[in-house]
Amino acid sequence: MVDLSKATTKPLVIYSLYTPIKPPALRRLHEAGLPIYASIEQSVRVLAALGERGQYLAQSHSQAPETSVEPQPALSALFARAQAEGRDLFEYEAKQLLRDHGIDVPLELVVRSEEELVEAAARFRGAAGDTPLAMKVVSRDILHKSDAGGVKLNLVGEPALRQARAEILDACRAYDPDADIEGLLVTPMARKGVEVIVGVIRDPIFGPVLMFGLGGIFVEILEDVAFRSIPLTRHDARSMVEQIKAKKILSGVRGESAVDKEALIDLLLTVSRIVEAYPQLSELDLNPVIAHADGYAVVDARVIVDRDRSTTTADEET
Repeated sequence: MVDLSKATTKPLVIYSLYTPIKPPALRRLHEAGLPIYASIEQSVRVLAALGERGQYLAQSHSQAPETSVEPQPALSALFARAQAEGRDLFEYEAKQLLRDHGIDVPLELVVRSEEELVEAAARFRGAAGDTPLAMKVVSRDILHKSDAGGVKLNLVGEPALRQARAEILDACRAYDPDADIEGLLVTPMARKGVEVIVGVIRDPIFGPVLMFGLGGIFVEILEDVAFRSIPLTRHDARSMVEQIKAKKILSGVRGESAVDKEALIDLLLTVSRIVEAYPQLSELDLNPVIAHADGYAVVDARVIVDRDRSTTTADEET
């Protein structure tokens, strides 16, 4: 059996009833690096996993490598400034990072004064009248905006914006009197769609890992997510979208339109490229991303900055 394992590239899995007592023959096989299992069920599961892994590698290797992106000096400076100030990216900075690399992020304005609030109200006033707006606090000290009363929705007209601004500032100061409030983010309300989440962490063993799944409040309740190591191929991104149990929702149920899966695949690939280009990016959380039949919109974005990582690219470090 040992000689056979050396003569073939095919994986060998050994099942033996005598595994618990480890007779000399099994010890020799074990020392030769052959896997030995005490149950036929476990042996079959291992073979199935090997088959799935082989199929995945064959499909991945058949894919052309995705193009990379170069870090933009202005965005690298944005990371450096956040590192120097000992903070993560503000939401509008995180969205600037996404927008500048081609990700669909709705127009938004940062309001720091009454005058800027009036300008924002005028900017979003269309031919059909005032657009319903959302307002969110921007603060390095307030991570969960809703818990602090830092979010107001469906605001129509300048008076509603003024009232919302006052209420948010009062609520956030009561929540954390020492919080440094940068301003308020004003943006049009997102239209209805399917909420999904895109996230990234840097694992100490596996490196950067990308997550995709059903978003909003459902991500914590259902935990219906898929993971892949970065960099992604198009096959990786497509398999993530098709892997989650909620894929039927993405395909349209109960008369709802199917979402644009190709747009979501492109989003995952672009996020993968961004993570490769900016090693200072420690974690990323896009939740929710509203998926539609004709694309998507990133509604909320959070980027955690590695305080110690330099602005050199991953290629320069290796």
